[in-house]
Amino acid sequence: MRADFVIPYDPDKDTQQVLTDRILYNLFIKRIKGRKPTITFLGADSGEGKSYTYLKLAEILLRLQGQDIRPVLHDINIYTPLEYPQKLERLLFDKELKAINVIGIHEARDAINAKDYQSFLARSIADINAQSRTVKRLMIFVISQFIRDITTDVRYTITYYCKIYRPLGKKARLMIYKMWKDDRDLEKPRLKKYKISGFLVYPNGRYRRFTPDYLEIQKPDKDIRDAFEQKDYEAKATIIKRKINKLIKDMEKKANLDDSGKISTMVEWYASHQESLSFIGRRGKKGFKLKPGFTKMHDLNQQEVKDFKVGLEKALKDKGLIESENAAEE
Repeated sequence: MRADFVIPYDPDKDTQQVLTDRILYNLFIKRIKGRKPTITFLGADSGEGKSYTYLKLAEILLRLQGQDIRPVLHDINIYTPLEYPQKLERLLFDKELKAINVIGIHEARDAINAKDYQSFLARSIADINAQSRTVKRLMIFVISQFIRDITTDVRYTITYYCKIYRPLGKKARLMIYKMWKDDRDLEKPRLKKYKISGFLVYPNGRYRRFTPDYLEIQKPDKDIRDAFEQKDYEAKATIIKRKINKLIKDMEKKANLDDSGKISTMVEWYASHQESLSFIGRRGKKGFKLKPGFTKMHDLNQQEVKDFKVGLEKALKDKGLIESENAAEE
């Protein structure tokens, strides 16, 4: 009889967090102890809490092994593809990180184009798989919006497929599925999934089948969130700025661009790369509010910021992404 976990449970003493910890320990850490690396896909729409869910999972998994996430926070997060080689090598071979076995590859479609992003994921997952089997078993998390960001052949290496949904004002809900290969038709094997399921063992020795619809995952502590967001912003903003500057220079070769041309180019780029908008601000019902760091990121003066905001809001209104009246104050 299939069981993804078998855990003790006393309803009179054990909290939901204790139950969640024990399920995660069985799903992930026991596999590592059994010398089996684990690849997990974390998928959700923008704003549902993918990154925060990964951070909390990493925090829990490290805590259950006697480790603190704070000193290694940036070692276990790959914010952009450029960081990947150095961080993987450090995680695998640095003595200071010998006990650390979690790594997260964050969505990077805003930093490189979709095709290159897919190639990066395929190469990085293959590398980690090969290295971790011989050097150190790792729990690998791929954080992205769409499963199609992972190529078909790489999908066959995924251990768990997870979906995240965060109701307004509530904790994120993590739905975990175990992947399996249906090879009854050898000519056309198919990749399938099922909800994790196992047994709770009560104090009287009775076993009860338990199939959770989801696990509630709270946000990481504020200091962890702030440190992560700052580094994530710095890493990706640098790439985005470089790409926009290159686009402007390429256009300058074809025509003499003044400041308004620079701003219109930036507006066009951000309006066409909506996944990048979260790095420079947030959409509201009445307009777009820019982050304080946006001005420094693009070396703009106050008038240029104002012109960009007006242009971006018009572009977003034309696309129906924000209301077409009463733009918000910055």
